[in-house]
Formats: sequence, C-alpha cells, structure tokens
Amino acid sequence: MKTHALNLFIGATALLLSGCSKQESTPVNTAPIPRIIALEPANAAEGDTLSIVGLNFSNDATENEVKFGQSVVETVSVSDTLIRVIVPVLEGNIIGVSVRSRGKISNKRNLSLVRSKIFEDNFDRPDVPAVSSETIPNPIGSNWQIINGTFALDGNRLFSQAGGLESYMLYRDAELDMKVGDGSYFELTAEMSSSPESFAGIIFNAQNDNKRFYLLRTTNNMLQFLKTGGNGLGDWANILVNQTFEGFAPNTPYHVAITSSQVGIFRIKVTNADTNGILFEQTVEDPNPYLGGAPGFYYFGLANPVAITFDNFHLELL
Repeated sequence: MKTHALNLFIGATALLLSGCSKQESTPVNTAPIPRIIALEPANAAEGDTLSIVGLNFSNDATENEVKFGQSVVETVSVSDTLIRVIVPVLEGNIIGVSVRSRGKISNKRNLSLVRSKIFEDNFDRPDVPAVSSETIPNPIGSNWQIINGTFALDGNRLFSQAGGLESYMLYRDAELDMKVGDGSYFELTAEMSSSPESFAGIIFNAQNDNKRFYLLRTTNNMLQFLKTGGNGLGDWANILVNQTFEGFAPNTPYHVAITSSQVGIFRIKVTNADTNGILFEQTVEDPNPYLGGAPGFYYFGLANPVAITFDNFHLELL
C-alpha cells in the first residue's frame, strides 16, 4: 500500500511539473495594441491611395493585416506610424477600416466612399435638322444649351454644316460642376473632326456668364488651347498652346481626353480615333484658372459648306 501511494504521488507530481513546464513555455504577446488615429483622405474613391495614420504598427509588412470591413487589402507601404493601401472596389457609402498588427487588432475608423458622377451623350437618336437657341424645347437634348449658332443631329452624331459662323453650346446640369482639388477631379472625353479651314473644339470650365471658358480646338494641322476673357470668343485671356503638329489634318477623327485633379493643371491627350495613334499629350498649366463650370462643343466654319462633327461626349466627376 505504501509503495502504491508513493507511485501515485510521484505520478501526480510529474503531471503537475509537466503542466507548469508547458505553461511557462507558452509565449506571451507583449506587442502594444495598434491604434488608428486618422484616415487620409477621409473621403476616398476606388483606386485612391489611402494613408492609415496611427501608432504601434509593425515595420514588417507580413505582420500587418488591413481590413475594409471583412475584406483583407494588400499594403503598399508600412511603417510603425503609417500604412498605405489602395482603396478597392467596395459596396455602400461607408466602410470600417481596421489593422491587425502582430496579432493585435486596432480600433476601427470609418472611411466615406466617394462615388463619381457620370454625364454622357452618344447622340444615338433620330436625326434633327439644324436648330438654334430659339428652338424651345431644344430637340438636340434637354441638357444642351445652344449659346450661339446652330447644331443638328445626323447619323447618330452632333453635326454642323454652317459656314462663316463661330458657334458653341454647353452641357448644363444642376449636379455638374467641374471642380478639382481636395480629392475632386474631372475627366472629359469626346470625339470630333472638322473639314479643311474649319475649327472643331471642346469647351470646359465654362462659367455662368457663358463667356469665360477654356477651348481646345483644331484646324488643319494646328492645335490651340485657349482661355477666353470676360468678352467671350476673341477675347483671349491666355493662349496656352498654339502650334502645328504632325498627324493633325482636316477630316481626321480625333479622340480627345482632358483630365484635371489639381487647380490650374490640365492633362490633354489627343489621339487619332481610327488608328489610336497619339498626336498630342501634354500637361498644361494656367496660373489663374477658372474653377468649376460646364463643358461643351464649339465650331467655326471658315469655309462653306463645312462638315464638323462631335460624338461620344463623356464626363466623369469626383
């Protein structure tokens, strides 16, 4: 009996010591709890770079896990106080952002998701003979305001055959305002072509007086980027581009893209719509820019008859 009791005591002691050994060998996570202080910008859109400013992140990218809701997002760069990620495609208008760093989870910060606004017109509707601003309602389209001259719809395109007349129209919508900066931008694209000795152009940032705006226009092998003053066309407040370029020619269909995300800085790209060849690509700056406003189309038929066309107007605002 004494031997049996002694064996039981020794076994129990061994189990106890074994348990203590295992407990003592279990590592303790002493890493500090990560904390998100701010999201910059607080309002962001898909594809934007988001900076997560905080404390106690890991300098090792493999030890950080960023979540938008329940979705894990790959990091672009990390430090102990800053993590950068690209905002993914997300549903809803607000999403919670959190960081797990070295096994510990941070607080959650809400990110407001900015949705872009799209304004477009492909002119795919029945033909309309040439009309002016006197035709009410405007059969060209309810959002188009003819300022001067005449426009028509022909073959699913905006069209004009008027000669010797400098004319333009603007796209007006209550929600349309071409602001840039502080997370806002615009991207305006359209197609246009003009016959010899005639101008076709795209207007943007047109102010409420319908006189002050930017005008990108072509004729023959020339490209001009102009800014009108308070007296409108002919009152050139700034001539930003005025050159001839190889590849520009009459009756050539152009695809034009004008983008801006910073005040007074415009990225302009003109390609041949048939070949996709780049004819002009340049960033242009205006030190005293027009802000907000509307886009539109312009023509000046120097010869008679002329054939000036526009198509596939598309404007994205954020």
